[in-house]
Amino acid sequence: MGVRVLFCTCARINGLQTRQSCELAGMLDAFFEPIDKSVWAPYRNSDSLMGGKIHIHGNSFPKLKNCKVAIVGAGYPADEVRRKLYGLTWRFENLGIADLGNLKLNGDANSRQFAMSEAIGELLSAGLKVLVIGHDPHLLYGYYKAYRQTKEPVEVVKVSPDVDLDEGTPLRQILVEKPSYLFNIDFLATQAYYISNQTAAVLDKMYFENHRLGEIRANIEESEPILRSAHMLMFDMNACRYADAPGTRLQSPNGLYAEEAAKLARYAGVSNTLSSAYFYGLNPEAPHDADHVLLAQMLWYFMDGYCARFNDHPVHNHEDFLIYRNRLSSTGHEIVFYKSRKSNRWWMEIPHPYDKKSFFIGCSYRDYETVCNDEMPDRWWRAYQRLM
Repeated sequence: MGVRVLFCTCARINGLQTRQSCELAGMLDAFFEPIDKSVWAPYRNSDSLMGGKIHIHGNSFPKLKNCKVAIVGAGYPADEVRRKLYGLTWRFENLGIADLGNLKLNGDANSRQFAMSEAIGELLSAGLKVLVIGHDPHLLYGYYKAYRQTKEPVEVVKVSPDVDLDEGTPLRQILVEKPSYLFNIDFLATQAYYISNQTAAVLDKMYFENHRLGEIRANIEESEPILRSAHMLMFDMNACRYADAPGTRLQSPNGLYAEEAAKLARYAGVSNTLSSAYFYGLNPEAPHDADHVLLAQMLWYFMDGYCARFNDHPVHNHEDFLIYRNRLSSTGHEIVFYKSRKSNRWWMEIPHPYDKKSFFIGCSYRDYETVCNDEMPDRWWRAYQRLM
């Protein structure tokens, strides 16, 4: 009798999950156009390629019940990237991936922003990790607004060669949004000759981190802790050099190498907290196959990183972490480090200056060494100042 009751209970739970999945799919279907058959048909019968394993919005909208990652097209170059992605080898065991098709970006700018924010917001609310393929930087604002439903402070990592704070730009819109749910933006791979002294001063005043291209190239592993603390990634393909991404608008001889871009994408996938990434910046008027291949490989590496997640974000005084406490003689601040026994990764605890609570940001062993030398880690100080 007990077994029958348990079976019935499980059946009701599974039925509820299935119904909720169907309701979500039905709601999202209105936002998306199916992918043209010529893009996915050549791969559907393959068990070894991505195109044969991904749940694709072709003849019908994919079921999302067992999916963990959703791919979303937002204009050019989504379909061309798909052609390259579908031909890559499948190495992700039981990872459920759904390609939902292309967002219907019709109407005026406000309508397009609304479509982006609502569709991505629904996917995030359902617990899916979202990868957006597009080209238009103006959609970054709608992408950011998808996180308004989380009601939690949001940390952003933006990989780009410049920082545009002019009136009306997406970044300016994000910074002046009220009420604000933005806690931090970290900029990676910026190039000094594209950033004015005025902009640099604004970033410093807001205690945002600005990691220049040379710094990333010299120690790219230091980018992993930054991405580990982020919730969303904005990746401007113009951060890549022209030789590796010839279809960008900037076409700069300097920038990230292809393998560095792929490594950053994998770091994003490994991040315990990162739930979405928007790849943009290619020029629809100058399409190039090399860009599509590179972006497809970056998506592949994100998924590879996702499968390697440790899920070891710190919990206060948890037995899975080693705790190191160091007090700086110069300032009197106590810097508390947590080291994961699972992954050997490091975090710093940031105490709130006014409340009896704290949170954690990713760091590296280098930050621990800095404290051991009685110096204040820049990441700790900036995070603490943002709470003031």
